[in-house]
Amino acid sequence: MARQMCLTLLVTLVLSGSVRGADQAATPAEGAVPQPVQEVLRTYCVDCHGQSKSKGQVRLDTLSALDSKVRLDLMNKVQEQIHFAEMPPDDQKQPSPAERKLLADWVRGELIRSNAPLIEDKLRYPDYGNAVDHDRLFGGSIQEKPYTPVRRWLVSPMIFKERVIDVFGLTGRERDTYSLNGASFYGVTNPFILPDRSGIRDYAITPLDGGHLLVMLNNAQWISHKQIRAARVKKGDFKADFFENRADRFAPSTPAAFETIILNPAKPTDDALVTAIQTQFSRTLQRPATDTEVAKYLALTRSAIDLAGNTEGLRQMLVAVLLESEFLYRMEFGAGPTDAAGRRMLSPREAGFAISYALGDRGPDAVLVKAAAEGRLGTKDDYKREVLRLLADKTYYKGRIDYGINDSDFVSHPKIVRFFREFFGYPNAVKVFKDKNRSGGYYDNPGRGSSATPGRLISEADRIVALHVEQDRNVFENLLTTDRYFMYHNVDNEKGLKIVADWKELYDTLKDTDWRKNPDKVAAQYADLLKKNRVDFAPTGRGAHSNTLTRVMQHLSYTLGKGNTPFTTFPWAHGNQFRYSQSYSLPATPGVNGQYGEDDDLNYPVVQPFQIANRKGILTHPAWLIAHSSNFHTDPIRRGRWIQEKLLAGRVPDVPITVDAKVPEDPHKTFRQRVESVTGEAQTACWKCHQHMNPLGYPFEYYDDFGRYRKAEPLENPENLVAKSKDKYGADTYKTKAVETSGYLRGTGDPKLDGPVTDALEMIDRLSKSARVRQSIIRHAFRFYLGRNEMLSDSQTLIDADKAYVESGGSFNAVIVSLLTSDSFMYRK
Repeated sequence: MARQMCLTLLVTLVLSGSVRGADQAATPAEGAVPQPVQEVLRTYCVDCHGQSKSKGQVRLDTLSALDSKVRLDLMNKVQEQIHFAEMPPDDQKQPSPAERKLLADWVRGELIRSNAPLIEDKLRYPDYGNAVDHDRLFGGSIQEKPYTPVRRWLVSPMIFKERVIDVFGLTGRERDTYSLNGASFYGVTNPFILPDRSGIRDYAITPLDGGHLLVMLNNAQWISHKQIRAARVKKGDFKADFFENRADRFAPSTPAAFETIILNPAKPTDDALVTAIQTQFSRTLQRPATDTEVAKYLALTRSAIDLAGNTEGLRQMLVAVLLESEFLYRMEFGAGPTDAAGRRMLSPREAGFAISYALGDRGPDAVLVKAAAEGRLGTKDDYKREVLRLLADKTYYKGRIDYGINDSDFVSHPKIVRFFREFFGYPNAVKVFKDKNRSGGYYDNPGRGSSATPGRLISEADRIVALHVEQDRNVFENLLTTDRYFMYHNVDNEKGLKIVADWKELYDTLKDTDWRKNPDKVAAQYADLLKKNRVDFAPTGRGAHSNTLTRVMQHLSYTLGKGNTPFTTFPWAHGNQFRYSQSYSLPATPGVNGQYGEDDDLNYPVVQPFQIANRKGILTHPAWLIAHSSNFHTDPIRRGRWIQEKLLAGRVPDVPITVDAKVPEDPHKTFRQRVESVTGEAQTACWKCHQHMNPLGYPFEYYDDFGRYRKAEPLENPENLVAKSKDKYGADTYKTKAVETSGYLRGTGDPKLDGPVTDALEMIDRLSKSARVRQSIIRHAFRFYLGRNEMLSDSQTLIDADKAYVESGGSFNAVIVSLLTSDSFMYRK
């Protein structure tokens, strides 16, 4: 459908005479099309767009004038279709390479003449990541030397926060409060937001705009006031316990250079001002000011002091440095002479920041700064030495994987886990609102500061990623095929086994006593045992969260008494939201809301990760399945598109704006059948694109939109209602129909792997064996660590990274080292 539409637009545009020929020596008349271009279009388009047949209501034997804005918009779409060979359709006669080039050059010339965006501009954006031919990238025929274009890369939200921490010079516990533990600065608004999408999010393509600067102006005012606060207290401007806003009690120390000026009753000397300027540059831009900058800021500061006095004059200088655009950018221009390929290596300082920001969110550590200062960041071996050292450092970058998710774990290198989160896209589960009743009442949507059920599922997926990143063997294959998962697991294995063993001792000792009718007597008799297990002897201030003897014994009777292992936290404990085992297709957790139903038979696996049936890797994890679903249904199209674009390095055009992408209601059909009715093979126009998605997404129909395994789908339509739930959050019962999970795998690059598949597990198993899948993940890793899409000139970089992965036995660290020591990373042009 997309191809036909874009072909129609092209023909309408060029044969209407509404554009100007770029290939003619003389300026043609307005709307004229060069004769050779007309011949190409007439040869390959008139059969479908002539007097006898006018697909898309376009006739090539008539001309129509187009508004310039409409014309340029169409020309952009035309260029894209030509670039990706989407025009003419595959089943039509094709132009020769020379004819296609003639048409492409003419369209490009028209766009250049109108100063309109070109396809080269679009290729920088994430949606066009797979635009470069995969086989050419990994084929070994490209001889051009790799490089990255010179750039200023806007810092990420995480890097920005770390830079603010550096401005205040925080160290030790004070730094950990904001860096390690995730506290926010009351008066600082982070001006940067990464896009919510499945895929790499931090690209070096976003410019600094007016909105960023307005936010930074307010930030700079607050930061500068805090920088000098301690010195003002010492001067006597106000007492140490005075705060204009009682909610904002942040009180950092003031650098000695600033204090000297504030406490000086006379005007400061030039030496004092220069020291203050250099201090602010060091803290804010992490470099000394140049002589030119010193002269400029000395004049500015002196003038401000003359007008407003020492304190305010100094503060104005602090604000000015904070507003330097360099504070918000990563500068990568290269330095020194160019080589034969016209490239320059990153300067040692640029290299230090590039390496550190690739591995984490903090700037270079002291060792890396020293290496740069001593000229020991000028070779591939230098880069490798520092990358390996920082990968082995388990403390410098340590932090939570995601500070926006409840109970997110601490890991040594959160950014490595972040790559796989962005690649798989499962954190988007928090963005998909679900009907709690349809889950049977166990699923809680995010709200009021809690990421709720999807947040905890995301955290559990993170643990799988972190485990295999830490083990660093066959990382890609294991993430795709593991059948071992984490669920709840809020204490480590050893502690969990100890808790359950103590509970079993308690239960076995008291089960035959009169604990139901005479709990006080039993409590007195077994006081030491109850104290050991933190059982309350009497009502406590914890009320609903109190571990009374009868409550504890009732819970153990319904778990241990039935031969099951209880979860290692009592269900009534404060903050316990672990009650979503059904998303893993496991029995319900006993004791939720004080209820013990017949089906609440979870036998909790204390030792984790543990095996779960009918699951294979991240792609069957509830977090991924929910993230790639809609509010009320599965989404085989979205799931299939993810496979096509992320694992098979394929490209699927966006839905044309004229298409109403809607699945029709039908009480007698499964969701797959309804999707097929509007996008299947019978719908030839739509199938041209959907053939690349649907067959890859249908095998996941064994899993509903909550991630639960199923063999039959409830036909949720009033006509099919069997029984209304009597519970407030219960699920209604509907007639069901067996799900169909057959699909077709195409595009692995291996005919032994391509072909029909029976379900998602078979398809995932085949995908994990594909070299193309491995290389596609490498391509996404390149985008993550380089902040841009691949170019053909990056071919050797990608080949080397792929080779490093294979030869290291599937080490992702080997991929990182290869990428961060590549010419693509080290050189600018």
